[in-house]
Amino acid sequence: MYWTKRHVLICNASHCTQKGANDVAGRMRLEVIRRKLDATILINNCGTIDLCDIGPNIVVYPDNVILSGVTLKDVARVVDFLAGGEIPEELVLSRGSPAEAKRRAFFTDAIASSGEESEVTELAIAHGFNDTWIAEQLRRGFMARKPGPGGAQSITITSKARTRYGLGASASEVRAGP
Repeated sequence: MYWTKRHVLICNASHCTQKGANDVAGRMRLEVIRRKLDATILINNCGTIDLCDIGPNIVVYPDNVILSGVTLKDVARVVDFLAGGEIPEELVLSRGSPAEAKRRAFFTDAIASSGEESEVTELAIAHGFNDTWIAEQLRRGFMARKPGPGGAQSITITSKARTRYGLGASASEVRAGP
């Protein structure tokens, strides 16, 4: 890795930016400089990390940690962590985090559904997701829209989502083989 002890990537894609990511990044840079940590902690902006609905998101290397929903009020505690302090556990995104469990439950139900677009949309709404979230999942490749029988649209859950949420291969992926 670079010459620093920690490399921090702050998502500044559109959704995280709308939720204050640039303000968080700016404040974090200032706090790191103020504490004279800029020789050991590198702060960079990055594109999306595919967690748009729970941003602003920060990835910390080499810790391999994702912090989500970071706000200005969290910056001092995040910098404390980066300087060697306690990790702000309530910001850590993991497989067991409520947001990840919610996504996994939706994708599990969507895989078990008929795949008809209206049914998948209803499932998303039942899991607390809206049309904007669905559009983002389609755009980011977690779902794909395909023509269905009789001209109706269907939505399939892609291998990207199946892999991320540990949901196994689809029937077509199994048939296709390695």
